Amino acid sequence: MHIKTLVLWITISYNLYACLLPSPVHAINYATGIKAAPGYQLNLYPYYYTADIRTDKDGNHSVNDLGLNKYVVLIGNSYYLGDFLLNAIIPVGTVDVGKLKSDDTGLGDIQLRAGYFLPVEWVTVLPALVVKAPTGSYDKNRPVNYGDGQTDLVTELYLFKLMPQISFDAVLKYTVRFRNPDSGVTPGNEFTAEGLVTWRLAEKIRIGPAVNFIIGENNTKNGRTLADSGLMRLSTGGEIYYGRFDHVKISLAAYQDVLSRNTTEGVLVISRFVIRF
Repeated sequence: MHIKTLVLWITISYNLYACLLPSPVHAINYATGIKAAPGYQLNLYPYYYTADIRTDKDGNHSVNDLGLNKYVVLIGNSYYLGDFLLNAIIPVGTVDVGKLKSDDTGLGDIQLRAGYFLPVEWVTVLPALVVKAPTGSYDKNRPVNYGDGQTDLVTELYLFKLMPQISFDAVLKYTVRFRNPDSGVTPGNEFTAEGLVTWRLAEKIRIGPAVNFIIGENNTKNGRTLADSGLMRLSTGGEIYYGRFDHVKISLAAYQDVLSRNTTEGVLVISRFVIRF
């Protein structure tokens, strides 16, 4: 293999490392900020993400034929006990990158969440603490991994307000990302802001625009900062919600990445099934 070709593939493989991690890249509001009645609630979130573009530190296209496809089902298990919420999200799915001719399938990194609904009357406020455990499939010698092989600690703040004609749903997150013991890389800490506003079309049917923004600090390796390695992404889209069933609520959302840096630009389609028992 020509030395320039070898260097190119090493560079592409390293640069793709951060953008292939499943959890921090799209931090869509998987856990609900809506306070439910005491008991168990099953949340199923099937989603599909596809991207052919990877951007550099300036937001310019560095790869145009990435061929990234993710098919995932997030299995959310929530238990409401008074003002407390306990939640575990188990991802199962597959990721394939045509550019690297590699794929991986299996269990993803599990999230364990504990939250407490504050005694505020005019709006629902839920602060929560999350631990992401490295339970997913990961091998540092494999070009593509479904898991990321490391632990994250996340603080979250959910806000929800429902009115007769309009609703407001937002979440702020700060993720502390720890060192990957296999690769020696510590991804930069990340801040995420998400928002969804819906209008009432009919009884228990709502639709509206949504936005998702994430920005990360520079990565480090072996104690040294990797300059201009932090990611950024702005995604816009919308969601339609259907809640006519007594114990099942369904929604469908789609997002387009409109601005990014050091990560992918693609399309995310996600559905949500909330089942009360």
